[in-house]
Amino acid sequence: MMGEDDDPLKVISIMGFGGLGKTTLANEIFLKLEGQYQCRSFVPVSQKPNIWKVLRKVLSQVGYAAPENTDMEIWDVDELINTLNNFLKEKRYFIVIDDIWDATARSIIRCALPQNKNGSRVIATTRIEAVATACCSNDYEYVYKMKALGTEDARRLFFKRIFGSEDTCPSYLEEVSTSILKRCGGLPLAIITLSSHLATQQNKLNKEQWEHTLNSLGCSLELNPTLEGMRQILSLSYTNLPHCLKTCVLYLGMYPEDHTISKNDLIRQWVAQGFISKAPGQDPEDIAVGYFNEIVNRSIIQPAHTDSNNDVLSCRVHDMMLDLIIHRCREENFVTASDDIQDISGMLNKVRRLSLHLNGAIDGKSLGSIPLSHVRAFTRFGTSTYIPPLAEFKHLRVLNLEFSSPERMTMDLTGMCSLFQLRYLKVVNNGRIELSSKISGFQQLETFEIEAYKVQLPADVVHLHRLLHLIVNGGISLPRGIGSMKSIRTLRFCQLLMSSTDTITEIGDLTNLRDLQLQFNHIRQSSSESGEAAARQSMDALGSSLEKLCDLRHLRIKHDGCLDELSSLSTAPLLLQRFVTNWGWHSRVPKWIGQLHSLHSLELLVKEMLREDIRMLAQLPSLASLRVKIQATPREDMVICRTGFSVLKHFEIGCSRVSHLIFEEGAMPGLQVLEMYFNASGWDRHGAAPAGIEHLAGLREFSARIGGRGAKESNRSAALSAMRNAVGVHPGFPSADIMCFDDVWTDFDDYVMEEVQEAVVLSP
Repeated sequence: MMGEDDDPLKVISIMGFGGLGKTTLANEIFLKLEGQYQCRSFVPVSQKPNIWKVLRKVLSQVGYAAPENTDMEIWDVDELINTLNNFLKEKRYFIVIDDIWDATARSIIRCALPQNKNGSRVIATTRIEAVATACCSNDYEYVYKMKALGTEDARRLFFKRIFGSEDTCPSYLEEVSTSILKRCGGLPLAIITLSSHLATQQNKLNKEQWEHTLNSLGCSLELNPTLEGMRQILSLSYTNLPHCLKTCVLYLGMYPEDHTISKNDLIRQWVAQGFISKAPGQDPEDIAVGYFNEIVNRSIIQPAHTDSNNDVLSCRVHDMMLDLIIHRCREENFVTASDDIQDISGMLNKVRRLSLHLNGAIDGKSLGSIPLSHVRAFTRFGTSTYIPPLAEFKHLRVLNLEFSSPERMTMDLTGMCSLFQLRYLKVVNNGRIELSSKISGFQQLETFEIEAYKVQLPADVVHLHRLLHLIVNGGISLPRGIGSMKSIRTLRFCQLLMSSTDTITEIGDLTNLRDLQLQFNHIRQSSSESGEAAARQSMDALGSSLEKLCDLRHLRIKHDGCLDELSSLSTAPLLLQRFVTNWGWHSRVPKWIGQLHSLHSLELLVKEMLREDIRMLAQLPSLASLRVKIQATPREDMVICRTGFSVLKHFEIGCSRVSHLIFEEGAMPGLQVLEMYFNASGWDRHGAAPAGIEHLAGLREFSARIGGRGAKESNRSAALSAMRNAVGVHPGFPSADIMCFDDVWTDFDDYVMEEVQEAVVLSP
């Protein structure tokens, strides 16, 4: 797989039947070779790909930053191809293109990838042999045909999911387990599905239960993998679900293939549709989270993103599982999903849930023959700008419009003003959205989410007393009277600078608030004395409000100035689990953070950090992820002792010098990932690698980004060598990714790294 730096581009195809683990293998390689390429991207393509979206995603993942005032959203496919080709021309890149189905998609994507001689590599996964060989320019040497798992590997995978290891299987289950595995034909997806099914049974050691599972299986996968055979196994996992979970699983048929589905979006739509069983004293959304986790545990959906607390934030549905779900949806008339309006025109059945995945120009007249008054949920995906007449959806509860058109279009949603049963509204559009000036009639609305280039929030939104989630980007101000929205749990992306102090104070009245994300960009707006005074008053008002939010779990503040007004809260939000500040800084770590026993993720920028700050953070019992940037050169050594940081898994630190960082033996016992950002300038006078990296017993991944602006070449080389030696003595041989860049911007969400000068890569 790896080659010399001057090797020509090579494309490797992974080919095999669905469920063999092609994507898993490609992802393992992608992660293992993380530090060995300047640019990397992993993109799914699917059967009917949106090429514009695929190319846009590759550009984003490889680190392309458009020039200032450039709007990439309006670029066409040709412009994306040319930009990507030029950007990668001199770089060593690694791209994974997952699940290609035809030569057309392969050809377009390949045009965007330059044939350079920098040792670049591309992996393509496909089920089709002709596509696999075409990707490799008919060079069969680079086609890897995946095989089914052998007996021992299949046993290991099966028993690990059920019992934790293959050695703990009771002897009386050996024979029946062998028969079950034989029926799986060595396909990992089949093995994981069946083992997850057995693992979630009330009595997973009951032999009769295992025999019942065996008797429910056909024999088609034993000799030759087929879609019908796989569907039979996947169907078993669905058939044995409780009714409430079956309904939730079928709703996944609303989403396109390879779509990353947000957990929050999904559970809010389940609640809005009435799928969640009510229980005394329990919140429907909390019950829905339990449903979601159960479906994950049964391997019906696959985690896509997890947080530092191992909570799944988003998921995907394997295309073979999605095929089964869509098949069941058609049988039960549960969801009507299509990428062609002609396919559903003239339908006689009542359409209850409608999902359209449309690209290009659409003739809306074709939908005219379908009665829309019975539709309870409507979703739209794709580049097409077509929307059916919203006024016809008389009984709509869920409206989810996610447009990926490159055009800056204006979307007129004023026609939805009569949808009085609406409970969930989400609109994603890179243009302008026009809403009715009055929306107080939506008294059933629970979720209001708008992601657009420009939108005006109706002032009477504060009269939606059942609203739980208000998420609107585009720099809108807090609506006046927001304190009356007592039910609100999520409030995101309002701009504080545009809000009055009295309105900011009203946030403190939202005592059910769990998730608060605010923007406050005052330096770009006003650097005058009066502007600074107004900014301080606003931050004081926010601090007073935060002291009253006793149920707050997530707090994120985007600010480009000092946050010290928030450092002296008299009462901390004790249930806080995640605290993030972007761009804004504290002089020191706020003392009240030491009271947050539920905090699992912390991201801060501080002017300085002293030993007492480190000791305070070390005692946080739930802290799993710590990302901190220190502006000033440390005045004293930062010693990480053997006590504290007991559950920390991810530590990221950015500072001018890392020589002051010392890890004692036994420090951070659970740490798996260590990331550092620092500058090599002056390394010859005071530079040294952190001491004691070898004491981090659980370390798996190490990365260092060394800024070189203003540094002599000898300092760059010395810093690279020192970091290499520091991690090289670790007895566990963690993977290491050490690179020197012209500049390193250590803001956590989007640091910019300019031209790569040199890279040192260590692998186990």
